[in-house]
Amino acid sequence: MPQDQQIESLEAAAERVPSGAAEFVLDLDKLRRGGDELSRVLAWNPSVHESHFFSVRWNAMASVLRPALEKIGKRDREDSDPDDLRWLRDNIHLLWSELWNTRNAFKLHKKLPHVRTPSGSTIPFQKSSALKFRELWALLPAMELVLLEQVAIRSRKFLDTTEPVTVGICIRSLREINQLHWKEVLEPHIAFDEVLRQDPAGAYSRMDFESRNLYREKVVKIAERSDFTEMEVAHEAIALARHTLEQGTENPRIAIRESHVGHYLVGDGAALLRERVGFRPTLIHRVRAFLRSHPDEFYLPGIEVLTFGIMSAVVLVLTSTVTSPALILFAMAVLLIPCSQSAVQLMNYLTTALLRPESLPKLDFSKSIPEDCTTLVAVPALLLHEKQVRRLVQDLEVRFLGNHDPNLHFVLLTDLPDSPVPSHEDDPVVDLCSDLVKGLNEKYRGEKDGCFLMLHRHRVYNPREKVWMGWERKRGKLMDLNKLLSGGYDSFPVKAGDLSVLSKVRFVITLDADTELPRGAAQRLIGTLAHPLNQAIIDPEKNIVVAGYGILQPRVRVSVQSASQSHLANIYSGQTGFDIYTRAVSDVYQDLYGEGIFAGKGIYEVETVHRVLDRRFPQNALLSHDLIEGAYARVGLVTDVEVIEDYPSHYSAYNRRKHRWLRGDWQITSWLFSRVPDETGRMVSNPISLVSQWKIFDNLRRSLVEPATFLLFVLGWLVLPGYARSWTIASVCILFVPVWFEFLFTLARAIAEKKMVVAREAVSALFTSNVNILLNLIFLPHQTFVSLDAVARTLIRRLFTRQRLLEWETAAQAEVGRDKRTPVDVYVNWMPVVAITCFVVAEPTAALRCRSFRKGEALPTTRCHSHLALLR
Repeated sequence: MPQDQQIESLEAAAERVPSGAAEFVLDLDKLRRGGDELSRVLAWNPSVHESHFFSVRWNAMASVLRPALEKIGKRDREDSDPDDLRWLRDNIHLLWSELWNTRNAFKLHKKLPHVRTPSGSTIPFQKSSALKFRELWALLPAMELVLLEQVAIRSRKFLDTTEPVTVGICIRSLREINQLHWKEVLEPHIAFDEVLRQDPAGAYSRMDFESRNLYREKVVKIAERSDFTEMEVAHEAIALARHTLEQGTENPRIAIRESHVGHYLVGDGAALLRERVGFRPTLIHRVRAFLRSHPDEFYLPGIEVLTFGIMSAVVLVLTSTVTSPALILFAMAVLLIPCSQSAVQLMNYLTTALLRPESLPKLDFSKSIPEDCTTLVAVPALLLHEKQVRRLVQDLEVRFLGNHDPNLHFVLLTDLPDSPVPSHEDDPVVDLCSDLVKGLNEKYRGEKDGCFLMLHRHRVYNPREKVWMGWERKRGKLMDLNKLLSGGYDSFPVKAGDLSVLSKVRFVITLDADTELPRGAAQRLIGTLAHPLNQAIIDPEKNIVVAGYGILQPRVRVSVQSASQSHLANIYSGQTGFDIYTRAVSDVYQDLYGEGIFAGKGIYEVETVHRVLDRRFPQNALLSHDLIEGAYARVGLVTDVEVIEDYPSHYSAYNRRKHRWLRGDWQITSWLFSRVPDETGRMVSNPISLVSQWKIFDNLRRSLVEPATFLLFVLGWLVLPGYARSWTIASVCILFVPVWFEFLFTLARAIAEKKMVVAREAVSALFTSNVNILLNLIFLPHQTFVSLDAVARTLIRRLFTRQRLLEWETAAQAEVGRDKRTPVDVYVNWMPVVAITCFVVAEPTAALRCRSFRKGEALPTTRCHSHLALLR
């Protein structure tokens, strides 16, 4: 129907609608009879697979409403304004919002069933049977569209004639519709939902709404691409789950996993269900299925191909006149690591663009955590001084207030700082911490919630570190906690709180001292790990988790307060990894392999982690244990649950943290090989997967990117064949190409689908990424020094001295020691002078062009300090 005819139809319909609220009389029986009569004269038209009926109506309505709203927005407010004008002006933001919301909503409802009316026209409708899933969710935007049509016609009539049209009733209806809890209203009317609730594992009805909706979406998509109805697909999934339950299996974890209906909708059994119903996959579905079933054959070779392609392109352009194969091979060797970084970034983006991120299913523990899922929130920390101890206990209370539950308890796992000489363990800060924890228990004694505990270890002498320290630092505290919870050795001589709760603990949420736990995050993490599809299944031969997860890693976000402390934190903390197009967090490992990377903050199952990690690693050897522990216990990334942490507030703290991380990465290089050491040093078979080995290798590769890039710049100026200017431009382009590729691809998608919000966010992300790259270039010489220093120290300590492998500094100590001068800080002071000296030696005529030595100008060191001051 042409737009003009559509507008005339809307005006005619508006004339038939009562203008006053008093004229509306709701007669449910009359509505039912009218619906029955209408369904008899309408015939379903299966030949129409997609229609733009709603978009045509929206365009007609918008062509009337938008000019009216623009005209109203320009009019001055007066006391004599009629009521209709006040209604429109006071709710102009609501109307604009609903205008765009309905347009976006109808893009998702192009495949609704259609009927043919007696006059022969085709319109969306339902058959005289149960409403389909998409029909139910189309009710809300359909009602909003009808109300907006009424507002549009009445607004134009009012503006043209100033005749009262009582537009207020339509606006009130829009507000009431938006205030309804539509999930609760519509969910009981999803016909096949009752079938899914017959889940033999009994988990479906206990899941949260988002997880149930994920299952329902799978049912709908399978039904749309098969000859089965939604109801029939749901019955087939339940039949498969029941059949597995009747067959039985020895492993109870596998039994509950495969008897859960979700196993055949979103799990490994989905192929069985699709085959059973004759599912006809689309091309994109075939591609995604192939990638997920052959991740190693796609991801790793893809990085190799892209790396070689980028190297070849650069060498082909810059060395076209070079005939020496040796020089060409040398140039490719220099380009290898910088080009690999661009290749990995491009491959990660392409992979996450092809694979839609999905959340892990969850049980709904928002009202209460079951007793069999009792959880302990553990915060390992060093007790430094009184102010810091009080802050630790205060933060523990804040976490409790946002996540309190009778079966959720909070504990501080504490050590004293390293000491070169034996010292008394009755330190005042230990007593203070114990008293403060007891005070919290006393404060909340009357409430039926979890309790607070403190578990403190004595220091022991470490001959390799030559200090008195807590055994194995943070890793040791958590290992000792697991032993205590498993009924093993007690390594905590100083305790505070109700220790009887420890025997009931099944899960532990481990957080750093500066990590915030947002409201409800604990319940969601526990509900995720307790879900049948996420429970860990251990390979009895390798003694590692091969299905489900032993550890879940939430998304980590930088706190607003921390990001605002300095320009450095504000710029670098902008790298969130947030997929601005899908509004979900994409992670290449989780999306492609079904497992993520452990970052040291998350939830784990005590029994599983203790079984697969106990006595697996050598002592006094692992500074950073998160990645390697995740390789044994298997980590799932919970993209829709986040924790919040601080970011280094100044450049020195940032570098010290990076130095620690790099040293930790290079300490686990043994796990790249087929034989690895256990706790006694005996070499055993390496059980971790290929992708876990790649994660370790990738960390080593990334630690060399800055030194390799710096080397590329220097050799491009001095050694490599061709023009120095060309090599400099090529080196910079290698850094910027992945960012611009992602921007242009995202922008093209946003423009094609008319999502201007996404386009604006893409521009913002591009700006942040470019600033990050420019900062990396500015600090490239210094960052090269930091990386090489960390690598060299680690290799020397591992291969020769075997000492100081556990040298560590907490984030709190790094922040306190911001004015502490280290060799790195001394290097920052002299770096510009050293760089200029080297440049002058290589190119003596450069001294004549160096304006930095002109009279009256600041020395380079002074400039460097001014820039660092800005970052601080």
